[in-house]
Amino acid sequence: MRYYLERKNIFTALALSFTYIFLGYLSINYVTMPSGIAIAWLPNSILLAFFLIKDKKEWKYFIPFFLLAEIVADYGVFTTIEALEFGIINVLETSISAFIIKKFSKNKEQNFTDTKYFLAFFLVGLNIMPMISAIFGALVYYTQIGTDASFIEFWRIWYFGDSIGILLLTPIMVIFKENYRSLKTYKFDIQNISIVGFSIYLAIMLFSFSDSDLLPPTTPLIFILLLLWVVYKQGMLPALLLAFFISLISIYYTSDLIGPFSIFGAKETTIYLQEFVALLFIITLFFGVLHKELNDSKKELEELNNTLEMKIEQKTKSLVLANEKLNHLASKDSLTNIFNRRMVDEYLLQEVARSKRHKDPLSLIMIDIDHFKEVNDIYGHQVGDEVIVKTTEIISSSIRVSDIFGRWGGEEFIILLPKSDLTSATTLAQNLREKVQNHEFSRVGKKTISLGVTQLTEDDDILSFVRRSDDALYKAKKSGRNRVVSI
Repeated sequence: MRYYLERKNIFTALALSFTYIFLGYLSINYVTMPSGIAIAWLPNSILLAFFLIKDKKEWKYFIPFFLLAEIVADYGVFTTIEALEFGIINVLETSISAFIIKKFSKNKEQNFTDTKYFLAFFLVGLNIMPMISAIFGALVYYTQIGTDASFIEFWRIWYFGDSIGILLLTPIMVIFKENYRSLKTYKFDIQNISIVGFSIYLAIMLFSFSDSDLLPPTTPLIFILLLLWVVYKQGMLPALLLAFFISLISIYYTSDLIGPFSIFGAKETTIYLQEFVALLFIITLFFGVLHKELNDSKKELEELNNTLEMKIEQKTKSLVLANEKLNHLASKDSLTNIFNRRMVDEYLLQEVARSKRHKDPLSLIMIDIDHFKEVNDIYGHQVGDEVIVKTTEIISSSIRVSDIFGRWGGEEFIILLPKSDLTSATTLAQNLREKVQNHEFSRVGKKTISLGVTQLTEDDDILSFVRRSDDALYKAKKSGRNRVVSI
């Protein structure tokens, strides 16, 4: 495994070296103005991208390959010593930039969609370190090579060349390394293809236009609007790729001194072209970062809203359940789980009013467990509660769903029978008495109940209605218990 990894690293180093040499060849032969001023030094883009992507522990294994690549790329133009010096300057510039960018952004993973990362890249990678390395590069030019150009001119050429070269490719390579899968989901619809095609066509037409007097130098800024649209609709990586192709087109034609920037002198043309390329990429990157953070904030807000909605829904359900439980506790007897006295009073009020309004019969059965005090005295209250519960179960299983069954108090119960006359109510009462009499209660044995039955009359109110059933129950108990009395 270790041998495989070593071979893999060597292969990667060779691939990077050949790419470095190729980009150096392009920079010298195709990205240079006729005056000899380099528009962009592309090899540094691959150096910075490599140092940003790779862990710093691995840097030392690849740096010798980069230095060798610099010597090969400069062969025939500079001496080996000069090329080695340039290579050292480039490696130090990009490696220190990468170290500071990662340190400043506190981002272990490369990510151009992070504001701190982008700001660190802009300040350090595009400005501070290229400015510093340009000083050393200009010193090599000025002291060892020697031309008619001043030290400041050498410094400016190096600084701008490095910055533009890094801008052209580093963000694309780094973002592509992290987000290449996003291209698989790219929508090749008519709108996206049309915008890309139109942008490239417009760039060719604009920068190949020979009569530069008819084009103001600000005309190419229209591409910034197009790139912002691409970022908004398609994402940062497609926008950067489009910016790269537009930049290549502008460099290709402007190096032949045609297009909107060619109305100026050679040096001024180079400066305006570099500024145009810089604006394309910096604004695209800035808007891309801003758009990404706004989308992330929107997603976080949506997730927070969803979380809050879920919590509110859960709380609402909890409150509903709690209210149901409270209503249950407020309406049901805790021992028997049938209606309590308060709920029976409410049903009495409703059913008496309904019966009188619709002229429907309404009957009432009052029930009392016979000799219940003896159960408590002999067996205790727990056994007494068991007798009450079992009696409740026997009665509950024998009445209709529409009948209202409640505990009136202690061992007394009440049954409200809507649409039942005195005869049917009495029949039900006899049936209940027999079922209880025939049941064998645990530990207690046989128990009986007494029942008073009555029917609502036109002259009745609630009090008289209940009082009459209570009187019937009293007569049943006085008559020897275990019987039904109807009034």
